[in-house]
Amino acid sequence: MEPRVISISTETVLKTVGVVLALAIAWLIRDILLLLFSATLLAGILYPFADWASRHKIPKGLAVALLYLALLALFAGVVGFLIPAIVDQTRQASSTFGGTIGWLRDGATELRLLSERLGLGTDSAPTFASLANRLQDSAINVVASLNNVLAGLATVVVVLVISFYLVIDDAAIKRAFHGLVPDAYHEFGTRLIAQVMEKLGAWARGQLALSASIGVAYFIGFGLIGIPYALLLALVASIFEFVPYLGPITAGAAVVFIAFTVSPWKALVALVFILAIQQLQNHVLSPMVMKKAVGLHPAVSIAAFLVGAKLFGVVGAIFSIPVATAVSVALREYTAFRNAKLEARS
Repeated sequence: MEPRVISISTETVLKTVGVVLALAIAWLIRDILLLLFSATLLAGILYPFADWASRHKIPKGLAVALLYLALLALFAGVVGFLIPAIVDQTRQASSTFGGTIGWLRDGATELRLLSERLGLGTDSAPTFASLANRLQDSAINVVASLNNVLAGLATVVVVLVISFYLVIDDAAIKRAFHGLVPDAYHEFGTRLIAQVMEKLGAWARGQLALSASIGVAYFIGFGLIGIPYALLLALVASIFEFVPYLGPITAGAAVVFIAFTVSPWKALVALVFILAIQQLQNHVLSPMVMKKAVGLHPAVSIAAFLVGAKLFGVVGAIFSIPVATAVSVALREYTAFRNAKLEARS
């Protein structure tokens, strides 16, 4: 039997090298890609409103700017309403756990007195040195936290600006895309961009709706059950809804724990209530709101979540589903494009 010879063309080698280089570059600029992806998500949310404004002879730029101002005013109003209540509930939580802190402080005093009675003594030099080091570390942490806040605000501004131009200059973006790709791929690229933007926008709007509905339901339920800090816990649970799978579990566990500090009975009622809300979300709300937007198989969603969380932590977990959705749309559109070319040749 003659030995089987496997030949690999130069074109295949070049394509493989190109894919590897593209993946390597994407990994190096992953922070920038994440920022651009966030801007694309926001543009997908805003685009239906801008399209409606354009059909009614309202300039897209003016419409998006007014929407930004309205959202900013809404955010400021909500924050102004929630912050006093959250601060009050945080103060209550501090006073509730103040007994524990006092117990620890008294315990430290007793240990110091016991050390003196046993003749172990105390050396003030290491104590003052340790205090100085802690103060220095605290100052460094404050500066680092301030830098993180400023960097976060700058990122938000950049995302808003990029989203603004993605919405109002979509025609210019399409022209630039057409200038970069061969003519044969113009229709495919235009359709692909439109489909990805539509899916990502639908996902983001659906996720916001789910998060808000879960937050309202939890606030009402926790208040009726008598769980302390109901508003704060509902807000945290609403935010955690953006982390697939683990977010609701983590928030639910925290709520049950806090309810248990009040009474085991309230903890049990809270657990049953949370499970009921999750079942309602998984079997009614999510299929109704998200199935059309995402359309991913559950196994694909779980795999995307695990990969995203492993590579990028919490941020990767949050963006895993929309990224998987975009990849799914790209594969589907490319398959349809390739099949159409094969049919045209035959």
